[in-house]
This record gives sequence, C-alpha cells and structure tokens, in this order.
Amino acid sequence: MLRILLILTLCLSISGCMKQEDKTKIGFLGTMSGRYSDIGQDTLKGAMLAYDVFPDKKSTELIVKDDTGTASGGLTAMNYFESADVRYIIGPDISTVATAVTPYLDGRYMFLLSPTVSTTELAGKDDHFMRTMPHNSRRQAENISKYLINKLHIKDMVIIYDSRNSSYSTDIAKNVSEAFVNRGGRVRDIRNFNPESGESMYKLIEQDKNNPPQLYYLLSSAMDSALICWQIKKAGYGSKVLVRAWAATEEFFRFGGEAVDGTYMFDYYIDTATPAYKSFQAAYVKKYKKDPSIFSIYGHECMYMLLNALPDLNKGASFYDAVSASAKKLTLLTDFSFDEYGDSYIPLNFFEAKNNRFERKGPAE
Repeated sequence: MLRILLILTLCLSISGCMKQEDKTKIGFLGTMSGRYSDIGQDTLKGAMLAYDVFPDKKSTELIVKDDTGTASGGLTAMNYFESADVRYIIGPDISTVATAVTPYLDGRYMFLLSPTVSTTELAGKDDHFMRTMPHNSRRQAENISKYLINKLHIKDMVIIYDSRNSSYSTDIAKNVSEAFVNRGGRVRDIRNFNPESGESMYKLIEQDKNNPPQLYYLLSSAMDSALICWQIKKAGYGSKVLVRAWAATEEFFRFGGEAVDGTYMFDYYIDTATPAYKSFQAAYVKKYKKDPSIFSIYGHECMYMLLNALPDLNKGASFYDAVSASAKKLTLLTDFSFDEYGDSYIPLNFFEAKNNRFERKGPAE
C-alpha cells in the first residue's frame, strides 16, 4: 500500500511539474521605483487590465520585475528572466534601460516589446526588440518644428533635458535643434541637468531673466517638468513651455497646478469617443479608481498584442510576424503599424494643457 501511495505521489508531482512547464512565462520589465516610477506603474496597470481578461490566462505565468530606472537594474532583471526561462517580455519603459538591455538579447531566444521607449538609438535594427511608441525620428522633429514656426509663430527656444535619461533626450535635442534652425528658428541654448544633484531648478532659467525665450522645450519627467514650469511662472517670464509625453502623467498636473496650464505637447492621438476606449476606461476606473494615462493605454496594447500573438508563436511563427499580425486587431491605437524593424508609426498630433488634462488641438502632420 505504501509503495502504491509513493507511486501515486510521484505521478502527481510529475504531472504538476509538466503543467507548470507547459505554461508560457511572460515577463514585465518596468520602472516601478525611483523618479520615473509613475511611467512604470501606469504601464503595468494597463498591462494587467489586458492580462486579467485574457481567455487563456491559465496557460501563462506573468513575472514582474523592477528595473529601478537604471541600466544595471535592467540587466539584473534580464538575468533573472533568462534563468526563469522567460522568452517574451513587455518593457522596458525608458530608453536608458532599453539601450542597456537590448544587446543582452543577442544570441538568446528572448524578445522585448516596449510600450514607451522612443530613442532613435534602437531604430532601424534587425534585433529582438519591438515597440509601440514611435521613435524620435527626424520626420517627427521636422513636423514639430514646422508646427511651432508656421502655426504657433515661435522662432526662439531653449532646450532643457534630463541627463540621466540621455539615450532618450539627446537625440531629440539634436534632431529638433537641426530641424528648427533649418526652418529659420533659433535655438539659444541646450542645457542639461541631473535632478539628483540638489541644484535649484531656477538656475536652469536664471540666465534668461533679461530676455526670456519664446519657448522652453523640456525633455524631463513629470515632476521635474512641473517644477521647472513653476520656476518660469515665479520668474514672471512670458515664455511658453513644450513638454514630451514622458511628462504627461497625473504627477505633472498634481505638482504643476496652475503653472502648467497652457503647456504644449506633441503626441499620438487616442480617440476617447470610441466604444472600445469607453469600455477600456470604465474597466480601468473600476479597477484603479482613476482615469488611465497614455502610458496605461500603451501598456494595455502591448500586453494585448503579446497575449494574442501566443497561438502563432506556439506554432513557430517569428516574434515579429506574430506580434505584427496581432497588432492589426488593436482598437485603442488607430492608424498604427510596424515597419520592417519593429519600429512603430502613428500620426503626430498637437495638444495643449487645460483643466488638468492635455486637450487635442489637431494633427501636426
């Protein structure tokens, strides 16, 4: 009898192991702590909303790792994913982490699908990296410069960027500067700062007190962009402010208050009047008690694409082919497509901050 029980126990143990091994492990690599954690947390919330309603969720296992917004944190997470046999990963959120971890994929059967990384450093490469956020291309810079000069009549700017996420910010600063100058504009200065240095944000604009620029272009996080906006307002400058989608989170309005009213942004349009968006928003509010941010949407769409690509992946399709086919079923991101390298394209639009939100003013190309 004892022998029979031992055999049954062994069989059940092996069966359990087999069921565990049959599960497809999905990784989520995001900045969950540190100064950029608002992006990672919002992205994860959107991703979880898609994961929760996936019909075949029991056949998968989701593993979430915090990259702390650093290259070293990202590499540590990738080591863990490899040891856990995770092949498909949503993330990372920020460019500094992405440029560090993407080379890790070389020679490994591992793939990244990033919701929000937009550095041009990873564009046009045949690698294991795809993304839903369009990269900071020259075309984007041309469209932004054309709109600023022709529609908003701005011909004078200062660019300020966060040096800690230089993989993201320096290529934007370079491309926009060249495009703006080529169209007859003037870039007075390009200034960088490190939020952890302890220096006053006022020092970034102090030298302009006798002749403020028409526009400050801020390439920085939500909190830092809001703090710089306050310094501009307190100094009494009449300058307009342009921020990136990087700053377009709840924190930007929470820290910025009235100082961020009228801020400009160029981003990609999500039609909030569609039944698909209303259903997504209702589910998000029910689960998290607040409206989704743009990062929540991108996180949701990334997870949706990956989960719905699994059947094709399990049949042997390439990661690119499977995800590209799944992308055709998206309902929140419209006019969306991947190029041959897995870089996405979405038409650019112009937005202005009003009443604690960014309102779409129209297409920018």
